Amino acid sequence: MSFSAVFRPGMEDLGAGLLVRNRSLLRFCEDTAGFHSDSAGIGLAGLDGMGSAWVLLAWNLAVTERPRYGTELMVTTWVRETNRVHCWRDFLIRDPDGRLLAEAASRWIIVRKEDHAILPIPPSVSGVFPPEPAGSLAGWKARRLPEMTEPEEETTRMIDRSRTDMLGHLHNLGYLDLAEDMIPEALGDPGLIDTVTLRFKNEVRAGEKVSCLRTGSGDGQRVDVMGPRGLSASVCFGREL
Repeated sequence: MSFSAVFRPGMEDLGAGLLVRNRSLLRFCEDTAGFHSDSAGIGLAGLDGMGSAWVLLAWNLAVTERPRYGTELMVTTWVRETNRVHCWRDFLIRDPDGRLLAEAASRWIIVRKEDHAILPIPPSVSGVFPPEPAGSLAGWKARRLPEMTEPEEETTRMIDRSRTDMLGHLHNLGYLDLAEDMIPEALGDPGLIDTVTLRFKNEVRAGEKVSCLRTGSGDGQRVDVMGPRGLSASVCFGREL
């Protein structure tokens, strides 16, 4: 059972040339996933009442035609697969004429809010949306990345409280911000690179320091964010390195 929502990008969503940036496209997808779950009582409010919450483990975004300012975007999502602890959810982004602009795939878990322990997905949740494999990203499950080679650049950042989410973690799209800041200026606006993958491993919280390490070549850049508990996230631009 799919679900759709319509978004109209505003000024803060734009990069060079009045084009919609990746951060906003992923935010639209994330919100659509939340609305879909809310409609069945297993979204933010529903899980909050059970003392748990959805947590995102991975994003993959592939843009085929970059949307521009003024274009209404129809985001459609569905659950591709659910196993004991993981849920894979896919997305299509289209313009008002139905033309495909971008696809995205994601992987989610449920954690206990008290101690952030991973919980099995109960049948009351997994049984709500029947699996619907579809789309060109349907086979994507976020393969394991190899160890990063010697980084070409490294910088240290402090996590501001304004960047954290309702669990007190750095919000998943905050990692994209950190990674985009590391991309060489010669490669252009990093928010407009047509393929981006994010992997999340360990949370970081407000007041903690992280090290951002970049490596790659012109056709692919990777940024690893290292926090107090080790690797926190990896962001790949252009291709999965």
